[in-house]
Amino acid sequence: MLSVYFAMLKSAASYVARGRQLPAWDMRLQAYCSGLRHYTRILFPVASDENIDTMDFDKIHDWLQTHQMPTTELPPEIGNLRELSIRVSDIDIDCNGIRGIGLAEKPLLSLINSDNSGSGSSRVLEYELIAPWGVYEKFGLDPLITATTDNIALEPRPLSSDERVILFFHGGSYVAGSPIAYREPLGHLLHHVGLRAFVIDYRLAPRYPFPAQLHDALIAFNFLCKQGGFRPQSIVLLGDSAGGHLCLSLFLLLRHISKEGGGGDWHKVAGMILLSPMPHLTICGESLTSNAMHDYLISIPIESPTMPLRLFYRPGVKCTSEYLQELREPILSPLHGSLADFPPTMIQCGAAEILLDDIREFYDRLKHDNPETKVVFEVYPDMVHMFHRFLFRPESKQAFEAVDKFLQSI
Repeated sequence: MLSVYFAMLKSAASYVARGRQLPAWDMRLQAYCSGLRHYTRILFPVASDENIDTMDFDKIHDWLQTHQMPTTELPPEIGNLRELSIRVSDIDIDCNGIRGIGLAEKPLLSLINSDNSGSGSSRVLEYELIAPWGVYEKFGLDPLITATTDNIALEPRPLSSDERVILFFHGGSYVAGSPIAYREPLGHLLHHVGLRAFVIDYRLAPRYPFPAQLHDALIAFNFLCKQGGFRPQSIVLLGDSAGGHLCLSLFLLLRHISKEGGGGDWHKVAGMILLSPMPHLTICGESLTSNAMHDYLISIPIESPTMPLRLFYRPGVKCTSEYLQELREPILSPLHGSLADFPPTMIQCGAAEILLDDIREFYDRLKHDNPETKVVFEVYPDMVHMFHRFLFRPESKQAFEAVDKFLQSI
């Protein structure tokens, strides 16, 4: 869109004429933030519940999919990848473990039943398996093997009894994003940590609203443990933005299954990495306004039915007091529930992002509820939401190195 480029050019001109908005910014970051902020306003125009009955959410979904995040490629010097899929009907989910999880119970059970009957039985959940070259070196594998059938680093099974792997959920406000959009930034992170990653292509809203994403995350975790042969203790949950929120929701569900459904130690994962996570759906921190002029992530009134969170949870339903109360359910807003029994967790965010105060509040609660567990919180000066994707910035590399250091410590 030409208007996006004009916004970037205007920002670059402002940089030259008036200087940088924040001390650590360069012209490129300033222009990118302006362009992304302008683009977000185009994607999510403010609307009113007065017109909600006339809105076609399928058309909104199609519009968003035609304006997806740009695709990226895994740099050849970083590693190798393989596109794979899970036949959903092959995954046996114990429905008894789902019962009692709150407002997610009925729709989750409905989705599970749908996958096991009729046309749903043919559904597949696609994912990518990325293996950095460091994994080949660590396990003595030949990186020159090109045939995927002989390349065991690209097979969904453990390379050793104690191998750690990452289960990654991408961001995009639950309405955008894909594994291919994250190949390059995630590849650079994996290069630093030296672990394989399973990158899940979960369903997107509004065509597939909550809890479709949580359902796909549970399928992926079940697949790794039951079909793949990985132990929960060898899996690191990693997500950015909405993907971080999905990590939290999945963990709460696994904890419920472990304690209420007889799932044993299913929630005893190796750790959790949350990059600029969305800790709950009732964002209200002061940084929502104080950082609005810097962050490219914009604040859209919850009263607008086209704002991402409204598209994610019950699209087409008016924003009543009952609706707002439902958003506080722990499975949707983990901050409002018990955060006890969490695994070692690292949280990273930027000091200039609108979610800063809500992320800090979540960290404080997490630390309070887990006094004996390692919980690390890092705030990068002058950085915006998911600055990790700006690979031209030194802070991105610094953050990846910090993730590696954290994983080695747990």
